[in-house]
Amino acid sequence: MALINSETQSKKVDARQARLPLRQMITRSIVGPAKTGKRPRRSKRLGVYLLAVVGPTLVVSAYYAFIAAPIYVSEASFVVRMAAPPSSNVFGSLLQNSGITRSQDDTFSVQEYIRSRQALKELAERLPVRAIFGSPQADWLTRFPRLWENNSEEQLFNYYSNRVSVIHNDTTGITVLRTTAFHAQDAADMNTSLLALGGDLLDRLNNRARGDAVRFADGEVQQAQQRVIDAQRNITNFRNKELMIDPNASSMSMIDLISNLTSALANTRARLAETRKTAPDSNSIPFLTSQAAALEQQIESERAKMVGSDKSVAPRIADYESLVLLREFANKALVASLDALEAARADARRQQLYLEVVVPPQMPDEAEMPYALKNVTVVFLSLSLCYLLAWLMVTAIRDHESG
Repeated sequence: MALINSETQSKKVDARQARLPLRQMITRSIVGPAKTGKRPRRSKRLGVYLLAVVGPTLVVSAYYAFIAAPIYVSEASFVVRMAAPPSSNVFGSLLQNSGITRSQDDTFSVQEYIRSRQALKELAERLPVRAIFGSPQADWLTRFPRLWENNSEEQLFNYYSNRVSVIHNDTTGITVLRTTAFHAQDAADMNTSLLALGGDLLDRLNNRARGDAVRFADGEVQQAQQRVIDAQRNITNFRNKELMIDPNASSMSMIDLISNLTSALANTRARLAETRKTAPDSNSIPFLTSQAAALEQQIESERAKMVGSDKSVAPRIADYESLVLLREFANKALVASLDALEAARADARRQQLYLEVVVPPQMPDEAEMPYALKNVTVVFLSLSLCYLLAWLMVTAIRDHESG
């Protein structure tokens, strides 16, 4: 009977333990059962906590207190602006701000350039980058190359990427450049040099754009000049082939000739009619008749020269006018291309892109990094959380095994 009561009481205790809330489980995992009195287990947990949490935190604190080298931060802000083309109306001129607008795409180009290997290469030509990053003032964990790194260009670029940051504000369009070094002067020099390299990049973009624009406009001028030359050559060949300088002028002379012949024919017919009426037997009648017939034949011949056959003047006039029209088009295209070339050269004489420094880099008077208190706090809280999660798992496993 006593055995049955003991088993029943044990099952009730297990059921109560199974219904323990999470807060009591956490308390038990840290403090232990209140009535067990097993100090060795509590001492063991305390030792683990000191070893896993307090010890590393003290090590990190000692590193930041006695070993970590001060790091200086230099900041500068800039914006990339583009010279806007002159407006063609008064309202556009009023809306423009001194003819300069913000260039978002070129700002991103400068940012990517500063983060690139090319920027590091050109920076190394101006400053002793390896000596700056490997300063004797730095500690062994932050000096380049670190213990787990080699002295390669790839490792240097990775280290450079951690020492230089570019932050862009989409709202204001201002970009902040931050450089860090173990000496205040080195941080300021790096910032100044990177800004200068960004300006050089924009100059190269300007020169390339100007060169492309002028080169394209000059090519258009040369093509237009060649079209004018070809058009004039075609007109010259036409004149040599047809043996006439201007078919229009030739047609006008032929029209005048036909007009004169028609007038002479009318006079001859009038005289013939009058002679037949006044002197039917006159000897001049055959002469006038033959003269009128000759005039009619001449008029028909001249008209045939103008129209009515492939050898007439009319088709030649059409061909000639087509050649003249092509020459006029070529001349107009040449004038337009010359204007475009002059505009391209005018644009080339003024800078298109500007790197405008809003806040110049300053030499810091005290170290901003490392963030010792912040880093120590993060380490302590992270290790404490890991310790808590580990003991929760251990407690859950023990309760499961005991159940």
